[in-house]
Amino acid sequence: MKEFIINKTNENQRLDKYLKRIMPSASNAFIYKMLRKKNIELNSKRAKGDEILKSNDSVKLFFSDETFEKMTGSYKNVEIVEFEEAFKSIKGVSVVFEHEDFMILYKPENVLTQKENNDTLSLNEWGIGYLLSTGVTDTESLREFKPSVLNRLDRNTKGLVIFGKTLKGSQRLSEMIKKRQMKKYYFAKTEPGCDLNGIYKAYLSKNNKTNKVSIYTNIDDIPEGVKYSPIITGIKVLRSDTECSLLEIDLITGKSHQIRSHLSSLGFPLLGDAKYNGRTDKTNKYQSLCAYKIVFPKITDEDWKSLSDKTIQINVDK
Repeated sequence: MKEFIINKTNENQRLDKYLKRIMPSASNAFIYKMLRKKNIELNSKRAKGDEILKSNDSVKLFFSDETFEKMTGSYKNVEIVEFEEAFKSIKGVSVVFEHEDFMILYKPENVLTQKENNDTLSLNEWGIGYLLSTGVTDTESLREFKPSVLNRLDRNTKGLVIFGKTLKGSQRLSEMIKKRQMKKYYFAKTEPGCDLNGIYKAYLSKNNKTNKVSIYTNIDDIPEGVKYSPIITGIKVLRSDTECSLLEIDLITGKSHQIRSHLSSLGFPLLGDAKYNGRTDKTNKYQSLCAYKIVFPKITDEDWKSLSDKTIQINVDK
């Protein structure tokens, strides 16, 4: 018999989905057969599979060692070396805000949000390394739920990134992001003389081969067969002098390269953004863009009530 105790990191998921996580080689038919035969119990009782797991719940598997080994497969093999290496080697990352279900990290320029390939390290690995270092997670917990970043910034964009610590937190925040309930604001620097103030709409099409997007102001201008997404960007000029224009960007939709390409299409590319026609020099090595503020929506339930309308922001050299 094998027993698993549900903890804070992996609660709030259906039993059948949890069983699939810990037994990735098991078919759904096998899992439901074992549930029917009471070879899998939840809190020492028969279970159907659709129960929502809570902290301290007990999941018992009455399998032979041979069957368990066969069904767990890759579940047993969780390497933490890359997480520890990322936490040690990636410099400039910091925890701006920490909650029991998530944290908000500061990502510097020239750091990937997520891995490009097996040979790279990213903020995602740094976050797991941090949780390992503080004891929030461990090897056993990582087998059942792997924390991760919930939104992305381009490699050379700095600023705030949301990182889910628990399954519950990841699910809830992902839903907020999907429904655009969470507001995200950026500081951007463009050429002097910018007079863009208001809400700007357009259509964005991404070329995955070149990793570059095109912006169309009018839908009729989009070539036939080209896939596109509507975008909305809020722009407010905070300052404009002889050196640059400082803008606050309200990212109303969040598409790949949206701010960079949209500003360029409007005639004011980001300083340092060579891909989208921005001026580069010794003082503008990276695109001048920083995700500096996140605003939570109104929340009424007790668990997250303290986060209702909460603003998380960083001080940025403007």
